[in-house]
Amino acid sequence: MPKYCRAPHCSNAAGQARPSSRRLSFYKFPLHDAARLQQWLAQMRQENWVPTRHQHLCSDHFEPSCFQYRWGVRYLRPDAVPTIF
Repeated sequence: MPKYCRAPHCSNAAGQARPSSRRLSFYKFPLHDAARLQQWLAQMRQENWVPTRHQHLCSDHFEPSCFQYRWGVRYLRPDAVPTIF
């Protein structure tokens, strides 16, 4: 199943051609953390919507400070909240 960004007005999908400096990654909604999930949905202005475990947000919606790098791999910080819409 291909990954698509679920953010309003975002058409990013896995496999799209992009410059290497604009690497795109996808992150699942924090379904196990109700408080953080509500923060994500509030930022998206989607408070009455419930995401599934198969839906994602792309890295374009997170500030650079939301990421940490380990062994050359970019990870989303456990307390990260998307703010770019």
